[in-house]
Amino acid sequence: MTEIRTAVAIITRTIATYNAVAPDYAAAWHDRSVLAAQFARFVELVRPGGWVLDVGCGPGFDTAVLRQHGLRAVGIDLSQNMLAVGQKYHHLTGCFVQADMRFLPFRANIDGIWACASFLHIPRPQALPTMRQFARLLAPGGVIYLSVKEGKRSRWTQKTYGHSLPRYYTYWQAESLDDLLQTAGLLPIEGWLETIGRTRWLVRFAQKQA
Repeated sequence: MTEIRTAVAIITRTIATYNAVAPDYAAAWHDRSVLAAQFARFVELVRPGGWVLDVGCGPGFDTAVLRQHGLRAVGIDLSQNMLAVGQKYHHLTGCFVQADMRFLPFRANIDGIWACASFLHIPRPQALPTMRQFARLLAPGGVIYLSVKEGKRSRWTQKTYGHSLPRYYTYWQAESLDDLLQTAGLLPIEGWLETIGRTRWLVRFAQKQA
């Protein structure tokens, strides 16, 4: 129970930061060209026209790109202000849902999950239950895209887009990330380490077995 209360406090505090910096975040990350290769590979792997969830979508930039690729994408985020900014940017009706990625309000049979720089905010003790939920929601053959920061342990950062506001990060090593996916029932099919700016990112594509 203490573990659950700690996770709730961590996530609540991090989401409060995202609510406060939503316009600044959107201004910093509206250009998604750096992810062009990841988008293209995800679209290749997912069933054409399939239903996909953009988990931790923020202002929904990736949701919009996935829809442009012909996928029926729904953006999920716990930050109300992030979603509000997304609505202003994209004018998409019925494409965003405010929800906690640990408890997604969807039925199984989703074709793909896109979790770009969002799962890294989940405290480690809740990582496996969350990943198992992703696996449960995916249809057989469904694909997940995952990007997390490479490193060890977990920690708070205190600067966020020019504001003295905290965010919590869980860092991953390649081996532990692959073990997590496989334990959850997802087979890693592609992955690499990518450096963007000063950050090293672990990128993974994994698939639910038929």
